[in-house]
Amino acid sequence: MVKRKVEGISSLVRTPESMSIQDITMLDWFAGFALLLASPMTSPAESAKEAYDRAEAMLEERERRTW
Repeated sequence: MVKRKVEGISSLVRTPESMSIQDITMLDWFAGFALLLASPMTSPAESAKEAYDRAEAMLEERERRTW
């Protein structure tokens, strides 16, 4: 399938790059679940940082428990 080149004003709008589920890492997976603990009082950037901090801690604990 040929993708048509975006022209005009719509070319100025940033479109998010699509990501395949196969590209998600364990860190991303754990961070996604850690976002369930995000406080509604924090900014999105702060929530993302906290989620990835928790995800890194989960990976470290996972490594420690793997025999």
